[in-house]
Amino acid sequence: MTIHREDVLKEKVCIITGASSGIGKSCAKLFLSQKAKIVLVDINKERLDNTVKELEAIGDQENILSLKLSVREENQMNEMAEKTLERFGHIDVLVASAGILRLGGTLKSLADTSVDEWDAIIETNLTGTFLSNRAVLPTMIEQRQGDIVNVSSSSGRQGRAFDSPYCASKFGIIGLSESLAEEVSSYGVRVQTILPDSVDTPFWEQNGSSGIKATVTIPPERVAQLILHLVTLPRDVFMYNTFIAPLKTRKRKRK
Repeated sequence: MTIHREDVLKEKVCIITGASSGIGKSCAKLFLSQKAKIVLVDINKERLDNTVKELEAIGDQENILSLKLSVREENQMNEMAEKTLERFGHIDVLVASAGILRLGGTLKSLADTSVDEWDAIIETNLTGTFLSNRAVLPTMIEQRQGDIVNVSSSSGRQGRAFDSPYCASKFGIIGLSESLAEEVSSYGVRVQTILPDSVDTPFWEQNGSSGIKATVTIPPERVAQLILHLVTLPRDVFMYNTFIAPLKTRKRKRK
């Protein structure tokens, strides 16, 4: 995917959750290169600080706000919106990409899944999407303009064995996003969802000793490019539950 013009996000204020790695980090780099003002939100301070150092080599430090916050906490998501407004005065884009696959690095059947693990995954992925979305909505509605991109997964359309909590959370993100899109479109707020297939990120480390990893993956930069495309579409259109997957090629045998 090619970006045909530069600075398409100039002066736009973009919040990215899960910003210290994977899709979130790639969005941060791409958005900053497009002259956006970016707000990085993550619970891991060490990785967040390292990401900020990388970004300072790309864009103006004054255009970067780093916030160590948890998407699972209502007061912290409200703080995210408040600090963004204090620093930059408005909110134009939210990319909700914070998420976890499992706890402990062990594959578990649903029968062996504890309530604590279920809650951790649902609260991070689904409740975190709800809370981050809700926190920015009053500003976007008042502005009568805004873009929200919620990151679901191909596992939000097809369940996978040993991933029940994760799949449930990603199915939920799609339903939440579709409902919200209907609610706020009349205010000029656009809500879109992406469904990435296997992405080459540290996410796979959560599979622990099982060693499970996709053999063909998408670079996270490709997903970031898609998200940039979604938030810069003409205001009278949107893309519906956009699926992105690696192109699996195979060599033909010569006769």
